[in-house]
Amino acid sequence: MGALLAFGNFVRVLFLEGMLHRTAGGEQLGLFSRRSWGANLMFAGITGCLIGLFWFAQRVHFELDAVAATSEVLEVRRDLTSDGKAVFELTLRWTDQNGVERVIVPRVKASSYNVPLGTELNIKYNPKDPSDVRVETKEGPWYIPSLILIGSAMSFLMGRFARGKV
Repeated sequence: MGALLAFGNFVRVLFLEGMLHRTAGGEQLGLFSRRSWGANLMFAGITGCLIGLFWFAQRVHFELDAVAATSEVLEVRRDLTSDGKAVFELTLRWTDQNGVERVIVPRVKASSYNVPLGTELNIKYNPKDPSDVRVETKEGPWYIPSLILIGSAMSFLMGRFARGKV
């Protein structure tokens, strides 16, 4: 419990120094001081690590129960993002572990889904909720959470370097 309280106090000090530009003792820090910018980077690194860890936990929870299957692409719909890039939404047909044929549109659209009709794709689905389908990608399920954790760790370390010893 003491470690959790120490961590909470550490985050409070980082927030005070970074966002409010004040030390824990009330001393005013300059808007562009290395100490406050370092504290901001460290705070962002901690926040990013928490997001990455929760994403990892969610993915692990899915992967523990997921069942692999092969699906057939029935339809590919093209859509545009707000910045004009193309993304594709798939309609897939697959058979679950109970032999029930299902047709579903996965929740995620992606630029990598531009595949011809009839293509077979590897998917994973939650047997408790067959509407929860994930298309397997070449990067794998851990790519984005890994990038978030690496970037957050780099932000934290750069902030620690900029903030210096206090």
